[in-house]
Amino acid sequence: MVILGVSQIQLKVGQMKTRDAQRKADAELVGRALGSYYAVYKQFPPASDGKILSCGDIVDLVCDWGKDLIRDLKGAVYLKKLPTDPQADQGRKYVYVVDDTRQKYRIYVSLEYRRDPAWKSNLTTQCGQELQCNWYVGNY
Repeated sequence: MVILGVSQIQLKVGQMKTRDAQRKADAELVGRALGSYYAVYKQFPPASDGKILSCGDIVDLVCDWGKDLIRDLKGAVYLKKLPTDPQADQGRKYVYVVDDTRQKYRIYVSLEYRRDPAWKSNLTTQCGQELQCNWYVGNY
């Protein structure tokens, strides 16, 4: 019985680590796409309510996580489809933030596994309702 309990805990931890690895990979993928955008325009796309504003034919069109792509007005595609949090159905979300000069950005996520050495406990950004972001990729 004890072995079964330990196995279930290990399985749950393994699932959390797998989802967290996906979150980190997603954020890094979007970060690379933003870097390509920056190389062309010398600034990052604007942000609104945690979303990227660069989805196409209309200036500053909101990109929905998990649905839209990142492209510019000239039609160049930087990312074919924005990823979404593996538990988006439970209210978890990725959050894009850019500074006023559009020279610095961050993509925030909320990791599940609290013992992850990359966990940041001092962040104030929300990655869902009453869900603190605790990791990010970015250039500041």
